[in-house]
Amino acid sequence: MNLLELFPEAVTWNTDKLIYDINTARKRLDNKGNISEMHKYYLCGILVGHNPKNICQILNLNGDGKSIRTALSTEINPYIRELLGYPETLQGHNFWGNARRELEKAGYKNTKSPSDSQDSSVIKIKLDSDSPSMADVKNILDKIHEMTQDKSIEIQDIRKGCIELVLSGSNNDLKRLESLIKSGELKEINGVKIINVESIVEPNQVVRLSNWLDDLVEYGWQVLEQILSPQQLQFETIRSDDVRKGKLINRTMLSDGFAVILTLKQEPLSDGSVDINLRIYPTEEQMHLPEGIKLRMFCQDEDGNEISTDIQAGSSDEWIQLNFAGESSEEFGVEIVKGDISVVENFVI
Repeated sequence: MNLLELFPEAVTWNTDKLIYDINTARKRLDNKGNISEMHKYYLCGILVGHNPKNICQILNLNGDGKSIRTALSTEINPYIRELLGYPETLQGHNFWGNARRELEKAGYKNTKSPSDSQDSSVIKIKLDSDSPSMADVKNILDKIHEMTQDKSIEIQDIRKGCIELVLSGSNNDLKRLESLIKSGELKEINGVKIINVESIVEPNQVVRLSNWLDDLVEYGWQVLEQILSPQQLQFETIRSDDVRKGKLINRTMLSDGFAVILTLKQEPLSDGSVDINLRIYPTEEQMHLPEGIKLRMFCQDEDGNEISTDIQAGSSDEWIQLNFAGESSEEFGVEIVKGDISVVENFVI
């Protein structure tokens, strides 16, 4: 099994370049050889937001993640510091929370969105293929890079409906790709038939909950009446001062994948903080959540240490939820995990 099958979200990172640069730094600084294949797994897992304990579970390793934490600290972290010029943010707690942000700034991940630049664009391409592996998806992206000569084009999301790839990148290159498909000059990518293509508007990767109060809602989030069934809506107690939205999280195009609806409610409290309620429901086609699926919330405390809480679905749960209170401008993440597949949504209150 390759890196992207274990950690699908890593497709948005330039892992080949990062690993090459780490290996170069290891040789230059300490005359060390390349990192091992297992260390590459650790690196990809931590890049997409897993903690060492979760990485152990994904890799079917024994232990609580201590050995992975040690391996990262000795074999990878020092060379990440060197690549980034030894920033102060990487000298204390929460090394990897800060390192991910610094690596994005350094160009190891494409964080552009249409709202950030007039020269960026987003398109959605639907391809005629069933249950592709992440290696297949990566090969398709490599082919798009070859055709457009633009390696900045990235996959923002993979959605149900044969394969739906949401691509972000240079406006000119994506418009040219879209034009070739619509004119019929380009009918397949890497041997996979193209069904259709369309331009869409995508948000920043971080969902800003304060914008919801002004009816500025990111792509994919809908009012509950549009996404939940009438039976599911009966579980919702809606107050006049709360705001609730839902989003379909669909990974059924991957083997052993899942589809659920993530809902988020924010309600102001008397002390000025905000009560957050997270739930996941099954889609309309299913009566119960997939057994063993986990809903996890994670954030950082004042010292930069990660704190988290999670809940796991049983065999007959119609929904599961987490509740917590947060302050304005506080950041947190939500992870939905089933087996080897993990989906992360990032928020700021």
